[in-house]
Amino acid sequence: LINHLQVLQFLGIKNMLVDRLKELQEIKSDDENQFAYGEKTAYAECLEWLQTVWEDAKKNGLDFDIEKVYSL
Repeated sequence: LINHLQVLQFLGIKNMLVDRLKELQEIKSDDENQFAYGEKTAYAECLEWLQTVWEDAKKNGLDFDIEKVYSL
């Protein structure tokens, strides 16, 4: 059972991950900056994890295929 504080924490994490992915959206696997690509991959994986552990993820804006929106 998730309480209100946990929902706020999940929302904060979700928003931070989405913001970072938007910043790195143009980075591709063959990009010169492999650190940035690694960051992008890690953020996408974390967002996917959040989708699986947070039962209300879809109700709170995680109702999309992350890898399609933020292609790696």
